[in-house]
Amino acid sequence: MEIIEVKANEYSEFFNKYSQIYNNVAFTQLNADKCEHVHYLLFKDTKVRLGITLGEREEMLCSPFSAPFGGFDFTNEPKIEYIEQALSLLKEYSASKNKSIKLTLPPPIYNTSANAKVINVLMRGGVFPSIVDLNYHYDLSRVKEYEKYLSRNARKNFHNALTHDFEFVKLDSCKEEDITRAYNVIKANRESHDYPLRMSLENVIKTTKVVSADFFVMTKNGEDIAAAQVFHVTDEIAQVVYWGDSPGYSEMRPMNYLSYKVFEHYNNCGISILDIGPSTENGIPNYGLCEFKENLGCEISLKHTFII
Repeated sequence: MEIIEVKANEYSEFFNKYSQIYNNVAFTQLNADKCEHVHYLLFKDTKVRLGITLGEREEMLCSPFSAPFGGFDFTNEPKIEYIEQALSLLKEYSASKNKSIKLTLPPPIYNTSANAKVINVLMRGGVFPSIVDLNYHYDLSRVKEYEKYLSRNARKNFHNALTHDFEFVKLDSCKEEDITRAYNVIKANRESHDYPLRMSLENVIKTTKVVSADFFVMTKNGEDIAAAQVFHVTDEIAQVVYWGDSPGYSEMRPMNYLSYKVFEHYNNCGISILDIGPSTENGIPNYGLCEFKENLGCEISLKHTFII
């Protein structure tokens, strides 16, 4: 097997169907200005077996460099020996660049078997996770018996929310004013909790040109009091990128109602899993966020970051 660096258009010829949207060349090119250089690498013997996209940042080659996770692309279900050879070549490549590689794999809900193989090969090769994040997801089949999976406290909050005349609205993701409407609620929420908001409004709008995205608001008496931004990451999995309520409304428990309506919406659309994302930052848990998601009936998996 050999490693070959190619142009973006060449890479997309081999991986025209991606395991998840964040590895898509169009998404990568959109964010290319967030790193010094993008490297598209193919691993080939008699034919191309694997690929990976790396963004160069100072002393690191990163996958991803501007997304929740990255990792390898596969033309088919990968054999373990292909992954072993590819990782050996990748180590040689990074040494030739005098840079280490930061690799954040998707949570196993995206590609359970391939993820397991990559982790196995890395750890047998002496590379162990530097960060292990807790990632939350919701099995949308649970919506049919929604209250069964709620904690006692979440059920109480949900019933509280039902006493208010909230209106749940799906916005038009093709209209900048609708995207702005949802974004402003999320921005106010993040600022009130001193949480980072890594995507600017301009970046969100541009991303909707290459990623299928949905935006929702929840209103009371005509005022937007909660919102959600969701990306379709695969055909079967959507991901909550941001959601939150406006400051001053938490006693009405709008998030308990918003989460239910978002779950219900995607179940009706035929989506299997809603990825709620991590509630850890560099592996350190935000206890409040962890508890909120667990109380909703979310399940937990591990998202691994390796330094090679």
